[in-house]
Amino acid sequence: MIGIVIVSHSQKLAEGVLELASQMVQGSVVIKATGGIDDPDNPIGTDPMRVMEAIESVAASAEDGVLVLMDLGSALMSAETALDFLPDEVREKVLLCSAPIVEGTMAAAVQASVGASLQEASAEAATALGVKIQQLAPITGDTLTTPDCKQANKPSENELSTELVIINKLGLHARPAANLVSTAGKFKSSIKISKGDKTASAKSINQVALLSVKNSDTITITASGPDAQEALEALIKIHADNFGERDEDVTEIIKETTPLSQPTDGTICGAPASAGYAVGLAYVHQASLPEITRTTVSDSATEIKRLDQAISAALTDLKQLQLETEKTAGKSSAAIFEVHALILSDQDMRDKAASAISEQNINADFAWFEVMNGMATDFNSLDDTYMQARAADVIDCGGRVLRILTGVKEQAINLKEESIIVAHDLSPSDVAGLDLKKVLGVITEIGGTTSHAAILSRSMGIPAVIGTGESIQQITNGKTIVLDGFDGKVWINPDQSIKDETAKKRTAWLAECEEAKTKGAAPAKTLDGTEILVMGNIGIPSDAPRVLEYGAEGVGLFRTEFLFQDRNAAPDEEEQLAAYVEAAKAMQGRPVIIRTLDIGGDKPVKYINTPKEDNPFLGERGVRFCMARPELFRTQLRALLRAATAENIWIMYPMISDVDELKSVLDFQAKVRDELISEGLTITDKVKTGIMIEVPSAVAMADKLAAICDFFSIGTNDLTQYVMAADRGNGSVSKLCDNLNPAVLRMVAMTCNAAKAAGIEVGMCGELAGNSKAAPLLLGLGLDELSMNGPAIPSVKEAIRNVHMNDCRALAEKALTAKSSDEVKALLV
Repeated sequence: MIGIVIVSHSQKLAEGVLELASQMVQGSVVIKATGGIDDPDNPIGTDPMRVMEAIESVAASAEDGVLVLMDLGSALMSAETALDFLPDEVREKVLLCSAPIVEGTMAAAVQASVGASLQEASAEAATALGVKIQQLAPITGDTLTTPDCKQANKPSENELSTELVIINKLGLHARPAANLVSTAGKFKSSIKISKGDKTASAKSINQVALLSVKNSDTITITASGPDAQEALEALIKIHADNFGERDEDVTEIIKETTPLSQPTDGTICGAPASAGYAVGLAYVHQASLPEITRTTVSDSATEIKRLDQAISAALTDLKQLQLETEKTAGKSSAAIFEVHALILSDQDMRDKAASAISEQNINADFAWFEVMNGMATDFNSLDDTYMQARAADVIDCGGRVLRILTGVKEQAINLKEESIIVAHDLSPSDVAGLDLKKVLGVITEIGGTTSHAAILSRSMGIPAVIGTGESIQQITNGKTIVLDGFDGKVWINPDQSIKDETAKKRTAWLAECEEAKTKGAAPAKTLDGTEILVMGNIGIPSDAPRVLEYGAEGVGLFRTEFLFQDRNAAPDEEEQLAAYVEAAKAMQGRPVIIRTLDIGGDKPVKYINTPKEDNPFLGERGVRFCMARPELFRTQLRALLRAATAENIWIMYPMISDVDELKSVLDFQAKVRDELISEGLTITDKVKTGIMIEVPSAVAMADKLAAICDFFSIGTNDLTQYVMAADRGNGSVSKLCDNLNPAVLRMVAMTCNAAKAAGIEVGMCGELAGNSKAAPLLLGLGLDELSMNGPAIPSVKEAIRNVHMNDCRALAEKALTAKSSDEVKALLV
């Protein structure tokens, strides 16, 4: 693999480019940054000796050569001088490239991460500005010759193409488009998608979305480059898999009601976006973007750095919002923010703004605002209502960057009392941040039932009427209004009879909702009286009350890695102790199974040294990672043992692969306990200790492992990818990575049999556990406990209550003799 050296007049600028590139390739490429000189008063400049040292450092790890990207002037001269000081064997493998330092580094880093040669990465860097220049040409009238890289020759390419008919119900909307782009991005070849006379890069989420590909449309995919054949085959495979989307994943399109231009008898009609009734006071939300003015800047590089930092910060915010939304609305709804992240990560959108900054010498705020508005206008101009709704997503996530750039905070919806929110539009961010105890309903002027805000409203149980038109502008703060989310109607000046009638309907509707919650809280017993524990998965202590509301009978998985991520240092013993005790107290005596730190090469933590691994899924993960860092592990175990002395806490170890490994871990736990006792602390004699079953070797040795631990918990996500030798994050093999594959189910059955023989409990905390259709099958295989995200608990419990164990066992027998996951799915009704 090749390495990269970044040379700039400014050390800070070089480090900023390095940080951006490193985030894109996640440590898979050796990259060094150098710049500035040792003069505190005049730090701008370059030092050939520093450049030479950086090249030598990278060359030591990058056996296929080093690509050097520079700014102008002395950076170029210093790089050329540095070459003269290098040994011949090193100098021969160094290539200087005159591509723009930011865009070129990004392009070269991505190419290097997929194994491109020095010349291939150099050529890609040289063309980094091509797309944005072409797109801006109609606006600026400018053209620019693509910069040349010394010695870089574009490789010969064979062009291959195929035609595909899109069968997704909603066409290539955000989620399938995201899967397509993610797959295309793994290949070095240039990949284009054409629909009619329009062509887009398959590696740009925005370009693909703007093609407005609908159900039954035919597209042509063209690939040219060194791995064109492999790329085309991968895209054909993901097309055959419906781009990773299932029909049941697509929210049913509720009928659109044409909004009336003026109220008739105080009634406004809109689209019934979320069922329910509300009677209450109006809270009129006036959301707006920060005011932006165009200014001339002298340092465009600094402005581009500001832009990149703002995009990075916005992506971090979106990740946090996604995690929080998963807790309240489920993983499917939270995927909205993955789409927002892809929009912001689209290099095409970022490059347009960066180009405007550098070519027009304008401020980052204005450049980003112009690009964002242009993108939203493009979506609004499409003739598909679903794609038009994506304009709001561009403004939402783009506005997040804009607020970071300007320092203007978003105007939050702050309800003082129970209210119905009235707004021109609500972003997914607005809806996700609502106080569910105070919001009675939502009414918007624009939008439709397929907007992401509408989807979130439904998932969170907020009655909503969307797209009512300008009529709602007559609603003022504090005015009493009535909302019918079933029929899509709003009354601005309702008479008493309408208020009374709707209030009665609301009472009945809420009673139905409470009945569903009550069913969730009741035990999950089969028709013949077998009780199955249904528990919740959590990531932080505040998740515990939420899963309890859904009816969780304990916590089956507390992912402690969330306590360690997004911070600059590991939590100390007291902080961890407080977190574990808080979660346990919230569960009111119910068992809380806490998994020890499960990070490694695939989930790095920035303050812990995590060496790059060629295959991190087969490297230091789970207990392997922790046992190699005993001080880190000791601190967590001290906190866990102290917490388990006070509360009903069990300890669970991930990624156990054999008996000796488990014995070593248990010995370490015993030593930590002895240390605590020697310090005068009282520690319980016995803490229930179990292991995750997620490695095939653990299944094979389950009988021996069961003899020395108290319980098993099957992690189907990892177990499936290890059994099938298919990375669950790789779209091209996603069909293989199916947790209902008979091979996986046989592993589950073997684990359950070993646990039963040893007299220990066996649960499941992977994704399969939350599949209500699969619940009878899992019972038949021998599971005692199922753990899942909170929203899935009521439906899984209800599925358990409607089956007989004999039928479950018969179902399991059939599934274990099936030849494919499709055959198994056909058995689940």
